[in-house]
Amino acid sequence: MIWIIVLTLIIILTIFISYLFIKNEKLTYYKMRIDKAEEQIEKELDNRYDIVKEVQKTIEKSTKKELKIYKDLDDLKNKKTISTIDYDNLLNELVDMIYLIENDYPKISKKKDFKETIIKLNESNTLLTADKTFFNENNTEIISLLKVFPTNILGKLRGIKILPNYEIKINEDDNY
Repeated sequence: MIWIIVLTLIIILTIFISYLFIKNEKLTYYKMRIDKAEEQIEKELDNRYDIVKEVQKTIEKSTKKELKIYKDLDDLKNKKTISTIDYDNLLNELVDMIYLIENDYPKISKKKDFKETIIKLNESNTLLTADKTFFNENNTEIISLLKVFPTNILGKLRGIKILPNYEIKINEDDNY
């Protein structure tokens, strides 16, 4: 009789450990995908920063205005205290401003370097949207895992934190 109880406990313990192992593997899988997506997003945001910096002189020369948002962006980027989401939001403001300038200043929109910038920004928008969607899908999965026992404990032990999702903005007026 004791032999059956011990065997039953061993089987239950083996099943529970297997379950923990599977859940841990899922956490590892989604964490790896999230890290890769964040890396891609940061890379594309840096690319986008370079794109908007390239056109800064053309914009300021054509509009006869110094755009404060460039200075704000440079200050925050130099301090390196900005989160990726805040960096994304600030760059989106600047990109939106560039699209407005394209509409408000017909002469500037005819310049070759400005046209190239708009094309690069449209490509960047496409890549960022794909990267953010990938991040959000995987982040949603890991959040659902971290809200349930026992993966919530595994997540805390591994130092996995719940991250906010990226806001994905699709502009219908972009020139795709």
